[in-house]
Amino acid sequence: MKKRKVLSVVTSATLAAAMLLTGCGNNDGSNGSSSNNSSAENSSSQSSNESSNTNSGSSDNSGTGGASDDNNAGAALLPALSESEQGKPGALTTPRSNYVQYPYADGEGITLTYWMSVPSNIMNHKDTPDSVQMTEWAKRWQELTGITIEFVGPATNKSDEVTQQFNLMSTNQTLPDIIEWEWTSGYAGGPSQAEADGLLIWLDDYITPDGPAADMWQYLQDNPCLDTAVKTDDGHYYTFPFTRGSRLLGTTSGPIVRGDLLEAAGYKTTDLVTVDDWTAAMTKMKENGVKHPLSFESVSYMENLLSGTFGMRSAMYVSAEDGKVHFGKAEEGYKNMLAQVVEWMKADLVNPSYGDWTPANTKADIMNGDSAISYGALGSRMGSWNTAAWAEPATYGEKFELVGTQFPVETAGQKVQYSGGSTDYATGSKAHAAISADCKYPEVAAAFLNFCYSQQGHNEINFGQEGVAYNGFEETPYGTACKYSDTIMNADNIAVEMAHHGRANMSGAFIQDPGYILGYYATDQQKAAVSLWAENDVSGTIMPPVTMTPDEAREYSSLNGDVTTASEEFRGRVLAGYADVDIDAEWQTYLDKVKEDVARMVEIQQAALDRYNAR
Repeated sequence: MKKRKVLSVVTSATLAAAMLLTGCGNNDGSNGSSSNNSSAENSSSQSSNESSNTNSGSSDNSGTGGASDDNNAGAALLPALSESEQGKPGALTTPRSNYVQYPYADGEGITLTYWMSVPSNIMNHKDTPDSVQMTEWAKRWQELTGITIEFVGPATNKSDEVTQQFNLMSTNQTLPDIIEWEWTSGYAGGPSQAEADGLLIWLDDYITPDGPAADMWQYLQDNPCLDTAVKTDDGHYYTFPFTRGSRLLGTTSGPIVRGDLLEAAGYKTTDLVTVDDWTAAMTKMKENGVKHPLSFESVSYMENLLSGTFGMRSAMYVSAEDGKVHFGKAEEGYKNMLAQVVEWMKADLVNPSYGDWTPANTKADIMNGDSAISYGALGSRMGSWNTAAWAEPATYGEKFELVGTQFPVETAGQKVQYSGGSTDYATGSKAHAAISADCKYPEVAAAFLNFCYSQQGHNEINFGQEGVAYNGFEETPYGTACKYSDTIMNADNIAVEMAHHGRANMSGAFIQDPGYILGYYATDQQKAAVSLWAENDVSGTIMPPVTMTPDEAREYSSLNGDVTTASEEFRGRVLAGYADVDIDAEWQTYLDKVKEDVARMVEIQQAALDRYNAR
């Protein structure tokens, strides 16, 4: 081990607080999201002629990287992309090089340990109840690279339990060789502190044009915006990141509406532009017998839907107006959002009992027609609810249809700038691979991880083995879709079987391809909605993956706990007392209580953002 480790992990509470500020990598469109989660023609690996037949295990340009002559075929580097060809935020390119030759000769006879938590879709597969070891993608990854891996880590996907296991693992006498974790906010002081504590090593010697991670190097050269994101403030590489490089993957939850009930009220989804438009349509639907036209599953879902409408994100964000850090819950827009919800509650357009805002009640209300609009995921909400209703037209009606609509804006002509989206470097996901300071074969570990960022490995790690898990790709009106095989599409649980063959519907150290979601979504309604939300270029207002110093992190965590408590109490008083609340007075009382703490929190985040922008 390079240095004696010092415990510097964060508690669950600190981790949660830190994720609020950096924008957790949810691809649910939440206002605190960062993740990835562009145009399909730029980000889909199948749209380029260079990306065909990538699973063959060899290529004309393979082999310039590696630690020995056996791993180095001496091929020249690919020509650099022009500035116009390079990836942009939300529209990254896909891997185009096969520099490192596989099987990797220097990996023969070596076994590496790989620490990661077990995703629920893997735990739910009959062949892999407690480990990724027997998944098809894990076996293929080892077979194609020639490197043997022992996958270790907790058989749980519960955040608190995974954090606890990480804390225990990080103080072990000997660390696993590879560790998947969230290093910007999941470790106090970020990756620089993790390196100083002897937990991970810098990757500068490996992510090079002639190193064992040469394909990773090429990918970062092609996408300089990502290159900036995955370095420390001092310019060190430290991780093989989980990357969502397409806006199709950035917002997979958003406003969904019963199209049949909307049409009966005389409206189309394109009519729902401003808050006033929503109010008018909901009022007409209520006249038609829809009890509470707008239904929220939770208070956080309310914020996800409406914060952007009033010109802010509910956590830390970057203002589109001044480019500075702001805290949404201390902005005037937050008060205005709650004031609008209060008006809807008074008009009975939203259930006035906010204690009844639950997933079960929302599902029941949407299905039986007591509600018509909600915020939800395209898979577990729109997809499953449409499927259930269409299977029983006598119960739910022949015309039942859930469709996506655009996030509302406050006034006509405004752009959607603060709703949904994610950063390409999907921080928040505990899925970014680092090589530990105890790894005896770091060049072999780098080569193993590099495979997923090569042209050859990209499709393999996303979709699985061609001819088994998928059969090529097809063009759709929404982009290039993976043609999953009957093995996947006829499975009892499609998502579970997908996760057995490839990592695309999970997170991990690879570049998530949008072709998976267009192949997975079964209905045109889902594909149209995700494409509609992808039209919003909101990446500039999401807090990028900044890192705080250890002192900053400790101070921020303390301040954030007090501010979070105060904001929740304020919000609860407003919603519980909607009938006669003096929202202006409540707002001023709340601001007086938190303004100094918020100012310091913003100052800390602005300093971190300034360092990030200077990278």
